[in-house]
Amino acid sequence: MLKRKLIYILIILTALPVTNGKAQADLRTREFYGRVSEKGKGIAGVPVTDGINIVITNEKGEYKLLSNGTSEYIYITVPSGYKIPIENKVPCFFKKIEKSDKKKQKIDFELQKSSVDDNKHTFIVWADPQVNFMDELSFVERAASDVSELIRDDYSDRPVYGIICGDIIHDTGKEPRLYEPTKDIVRQMNIPFFFAVGNHDINLDVRSDNYAKELYKKHFGPTYYSFNRGKIHYVVLDDVFYAGNSFYYIGYLPEKQLNWLEQDLAFVPEGSTVVVSMHIPSYSVEARRGEYSKEPPTKVLQNRQSLYKILKPYNVHIFSGHEHQNENYILADNIFEHNHAAICGLFWQAPWCHDGTASGYGVYEFDGDNVKWYFKTIGKNKNYQFNLYPRGASPEKPDAITANVWNYDSSWKIYWYENNVKMGEMERFTGYDPNIRDYVKENGKNFRYNWISVKQTDHLFFAIPKDKEARIKVEVIDRFGNSYIEELK
Repeated sequence: MLKRKLIYILIILTALPVTNGKAQADLRTREFYGRVSEKGKGIAGVPVTDGINIVITNEKGEYKLLSNGTSEYIYITVPSGYKIPIENKVPCFFKKIEKSDKKKQKIDFELQKSSVDDNKHTFIVWADPQVNFMDELSFVERAASDVSELIRDDYSDRPVYGIICGDIIHDTGKEPRLYEPTKDIVRQMNIPFFFAVGNHDINLDVRSDNYAKELYKKHFGPTYYSFNRGKIHYVVLDDVFYAGNSFYYIGYLPEKQLNWLEQDLAFVPEGSTVVVSMHIPSYSVEARRGEYSKEPPTKVLQNRQSLYKILKPYNVHIFSGHEHQNENYILADNIFEHNHAAICGLFWQAPWCHDGTASGYGVYEFDGDNVKWYFKTIGKNKNYQFNLYPRGASPEKPDAITANVWNYDSSWKIYWYENNVKMGEMERFTGYDPNIRDYVKENGKNFRYNWISVKQTDHLFFAIPKDKEARIKVEVIDRFGNSYIEELK
């Protein structure tokens, strides 16, 4: 395996870029060179890329990269054990390429060693803040404060990082000014927070996807990149492909990006844990039900099988957003997708998403190659993992007690008790969460958006009590053996 990796790396270092299957020597018109160093000492083995080709630094920390002249950035994969550089309130692992006729350009990177071991670290995942009005910034501040409190209480002994999986603001065309105050709030958490581009972060008045992310890049840099923390290799992808027709986009990874990903992963040992973050999920509830024809191209990654094939040698967790719901998809023995509920709930109009998941975020605890996770509701204790409803709350099951277990996957157990007697597991069903259904019905006429609606979810469970007057409680046990108990009052 090592021999194959070395051969592949040698090919990457020497090969010409390929366009339509043919080497195009005349496209490699610019040379970039420089060093990656720490206090004057070169750092070996750091990947350096222009978004097309990747090379690695030599034993002196030096690199030379031939580029085709169309790239916008030279950037690095920040190695484990080094701090994530922060500039202009965002991780800065990149340098903008000067517009120049120079055939050669020197670009250096200076890193700083971390004083804390990052082998054990925590990763926070936000999806879809989607800020559209200035008065919504206070809600983002509340979410940021919640993260800060969690770090203070539970993770002060380890490094913490985060990412927003797209739709940072609601509409770049109308409110690009909301990027800066949103970045200010995110920076208040005082941890490196990365970003992925979402469909609401793209420019709509351009002719093609090639130009659709200009505003995003102005604020956050490259739309796809990687970095390492401890034993974990993190990759951020741009799977929002703008079709150039009004607001139409699809979930899609262009060949340029797939080719870059193959090169990026060539430096990662097979069997390693890889985390891939992107906005549009690779899978869907419809696919899980076998209803593939019902998958809208705007809702799911169209060429997901190509991505899965590239990821096959690794243990992979995919972090996504976009759908404003919480879903877990076990896609293969080695691929687990976490589709995260929106931090904004129902577009800041309700404290739940349209599937009844409370407004919150994902928390991932990494220790070496191992990871555990949970969903953290804003303003609630981390043990708050489901909602329990009395008989009659769910029209689909009028005689039953029901529970919405938003971070459920097939390894979880949902037990119910009648008068402290364990009655067995609750049954799963598809329906509407009572909280969000009733809230929209009662308050929808006052919402800022008249198109808001609720959505059925598969993470509902029911049981029919024998005694209508009995004391009822439900115990939920997650895949890690943690027990959560709620009792009907």
